[in-house]
Amino acid sequence: MLAIRLIGQPRLLRDGLTLPGPRGAKCWALLARIVRSQDPLSRQQLVSELFAEADDPMGALRWSLAELRRRLGMPEALLGNPVVAGLDPGTQIDTEVVAAGRLTDPAPRGLFLEGIDVQASPAFDTWLLVERQRVGGDVIGALRKEVLRAMSTHDHARALTLASAMVDTLPLEEGPHVLLVKAFIAAGDRISAHRHVASTEAAFLRELGVPPSPALSAAARPPVTPNTAGVSSVATAESLLTAGCAAVGAGAAGSGIATLRGAVAAAEGAGDGRLTATCLFELGSALVHAARGYDDEGAIVLDASREAATAAGEQEIAAKALAELAYVDVLAARRECAVEGLALAWETAAPYPRVRAAVAAYDAVHLSDWGRLDASLERFDEAIDLCRETGSVKRGIWAMAHAARAAYLSGWLAAAERWAKEAQRQAQSERWTAIRPWPEAWHAHVRLAKGEAPAAVRVDIESSYALARQLEDPCWEGVTAKVMGLTYVAEGDTEAAMPWLDHAGTACKRINDSYKWLEAEVQVTDAEVALAHGDAERALAHAEVALQVAARGDMPLLLRRAEVVLEQLRGGVRVPA
Repeated sequence: MLAIRLIGQPRLLRDGLTLPGPRGAKCWALLARIVRSQDPLSRQQLVSELFAEADDPMGALRWSLAELRRRLGMPEALLGNPVVAGLDPGTQIDTEVVAAGRLTDPAPRGLFLEGIDVQASPAFDTWLLVERQRVGGDVIGALRKEVLRAMSTHDHARALTLASAMVDTLPLEEGPHVLLVKAFIAAGDRISAHRHVASTEAAFLRELGVPPSPALSAAARPPVTPNTAGVSSVATAESLLTAGCAAVGAGAAGSGIATLRGAVAAAEGAGDGRLTATCLFELGSALVHAARGYDDEGAIVLDASREAATAAGEQEIAAKALAELAYVDVLAARRECAVEGLALAWETAAPYPRVRAAVAAYDAVHLSDWGRLDASLERFDEAIDLCRETGSVKRGIWAMAHAARAAYLSGWLAAAERWAKEAQRQAQSERWTAIRPWPEAWHAHVRLAKGEAPAAVRVDIESSYALARQLEDPCWEGVTAKVMGLTYVAEGDTEAAMPWLDHAGTACKRINDSYKWLEAEVQVTDAEVALAHGDAERALAHAEVALQVAARGDMPLLLRRAEVVLEQLRGGVRVPA
């Protein structure tokens, strides 16, 4: 069997043995361009992207295609106009494997077409930038899923190998390092865990100028079992669980999480499966929802909760854990993992309508981020109905707040305003202050789109921004700062808008597990405003960041907006699909 490896240093393998590859970086670039395209590409398009500077462009393309056929050992491949890949049946391409959520053996490491730097066209350069992000997202998603699976089955050697591959792929992102440290701790290798924390902190300071978040060092902390004289482990776990949940609910996330860690340790010591699953679920949920920057550890804890609940026959806890695991993937824009996780959570939650209400709401947000707005709005209707039927008031408020965003993006301003207002009204009735900035921000978007006075909108959104700062929520802070900037844009005062857009971009990226959709949305908005203002340098910088984030997270609407900015900067040169 022929295997084509395009991740890392490109190479050809037959039955595990390396074959001589094609001569020239452009041959590899050409092969990747053809096999990664959904539709056959014309020879003229391939020439314009890769060979326009050659003395005989068509001749250079013909030679490169012939060289590829010879090296692949496939005389009937890469023929015609448009060029059809036509690879032999059974040919394995690593990018297709990881796109399906599986891993090659050995696990992929490195960038797509690593080391391939061709002097081509701006259009090809943009295509390569986008594809590296897309493939990188697929690789990280597949690796992360398998790391969690290996840890849940206590396959420590595999967990360490795959987490190490994640670190090699994204050395300056914190999440892979957190998983590697947790894998060391799970394997009982505390020395390696602390060494990796120290080396990662030094690398981040050297390369980025800032240290990683406290989540990295916290990952190396071993669990501590509390001891209370004369009190059973079950009683200790139950009391700590109650106290920890109360603290998290009151907004004291740090102390609440510390208490829940103690509850987990006590429950595990007691050998009570249901109690252990419950404590793990509450800790994992707190790490995801109440803390900032702890989603990766939260996912490990939630997966452990799922495993413990399944073993104890507690399917409702397992379903709740699966729902939260899927939500982590939604936030991080791991699209295929989210699809798989949401489907499994929905199926498992069939007997539990309240859990299904949460899954439907998460799925609706996922569809919206994915650019499937009509399907998203239908799913929001279903989620809101489920919340109403099951008395899940806060979940319903959350769903309506996010439905307002989806309706706004669809251009349905009346529906967006109705949902935003109802979410605000119910949040006030429930005294749920922490949710307020999100529906208020999208209500402000609607008001600006309807032509209301920007100064009046700004007066109202200022309090939302101030609340977001007090809550120390980077998403809420980012979206409200963005709207503040847009009020100045609406007045034609771009100079006043830019500092707000700067701050929005900084806030969205302040933690390692930021909401990727919002990060891309803020970046592309900044690029569009800068382009309209005539600041080409700023527009280019922000459009390229938006392009990368949107490509990795498969956000087609945001990707297209970034591409439009780049096309206008290049004088209308179309970005290839």
